[in-house]
Amino acid sequence: MNERAKDGRTTTDEELLVDYAERLERHRAGRRAVQIHLSQLRPYNQRPHHIRIVKQVLEPLVQRFEAGIYQLWNNDVIALTKGASEDDIDTYVRHVKQMFKDDPLFSLPPSPSRRPPAFATWFDIETEWEQFVGAARGHMEDRRKASAQAAAAAKSGSLDDGRGQLISPAVLEKLEKAIISADLANVLRRQQVFAIIPGAKPAPILTELFFSMPFLAQTVTPGYNVTADKWLFQHLARVLDARMLALMPRQDYQPMLKNASLNLSLATLLTQEFLDFDRATNNKDRGPLAIELPAIDFYSEPEDFFFARDFLKERGYKIILDQVKYQQLPQLDRDQLNVDLIKVIWTPALYDECENSQLERMQAAVERFGRERIILCRVDSEQGLEIGGKLGISLFQGRLLDAMAQGKAPAA
Repeated sequence: MNERAKDGRTTTDEELLVDYAERLERHRAGRRAVQIHLSQLRPYNQRPHHIRIVKQVLEPLVQRFEAGIYQLWNNDVIALTKGASEDDIDTYVRHVKQMFKDDPLFSLPPSPSRRPPAFATWFDIETEWEQFVGAARGHMEDRRKASAQAAAAAKSGSLDDGRGQLISPAVLEKLEKAIISADLANVLRRQQVFAIIPGAKPAPILTELFFSMPFLAQTVTPGYNVTADKWLFQHLARVLDARMLALMPRQDYQPMLKNASLNLSLATLLTQEFLDFDRATNNKDRGPLAIELPAIDFYSEPEDFFFARDFLKERGYKIILDQVKYQQLPQLDRDQLNVDLIKVIWTPALYDECENSQLERMQAAVERFGRERIILCRVDSEQGLEIGGKLGISLFQGRLLDAMAQGKAPAA
């Protein structure tokens, strides 16, 4: 439930809306509001990150029409504008609707027995001020009832996150403090993606930026393997991602974002930290930026993945699906994924299989997905370049390519 600080106390959006709406009695001209009924969507489309991104989509109304954006207790969102036409506002309402196009509210065909409720309720404040104030007061009362029910449930002990303590609190606290306070310049890694054309020197086309978690962990807590504890690694990765997003808007870091990619988790993209980063850096001077998402996030959270993908594309980002195992390549649906590039992990097993019986199958998979869309990554031997060439791949990343760019290794 959304709350804000006002006059030293906690104030809900419903209270702010009622207060503002009541003061509009003598200033109704040109005022218009819309209530977007996100509460009608399935619960999996009403999680906090969905609401944050919806409000981000509506943000231009704040700039153009002095809009107030209010999140209600049931996850509905109200935009109250000055000087905007219904068409002006509907442009953004349609963007929100498009984000949830796969929700059964929109995807199920209409029928005589099923008439879907309106996704948006409109108010012309000039002629419907009383109705709008009444609706606002109703939302405030509903919120109070919902808060009372939640408090009663918490008191009875029925609310429990169900997650036990899996790691040493002392180790976790030490690592978190190190991430927050360390000079991360020593942990920041840059690795380029190269295009290889026979007879030519590798040409860099993209620079991946990431922080080395294992290096940081070994510096702070030597002997503790953070990658062995899945929950620990994922938690610290999110903390590290948040630090990266806070640092990159700084003037001394921003030049790195040109022609770059950021390696982030899906969970990080769905946070306020990413929205703040986007607001601070998404301008014409930065140029295009790619976001790398691990393939495991696509397989484990496909709905969130597609939601984040559509939002990123709307904001002008390119998307790279990272850490794809070569065995998964033949099963990937290019149209379903709708990403710009994928990174397939090089392993000697790929060479062995293609040398024996899988060459044609893998060639067909590369051709079907698109040669120009595949990066063979973690290439540390010339076998990787050799088999990549046979498969039709021309984009590579890895230690071997870094050495070749420095003139320390021959091109295959």
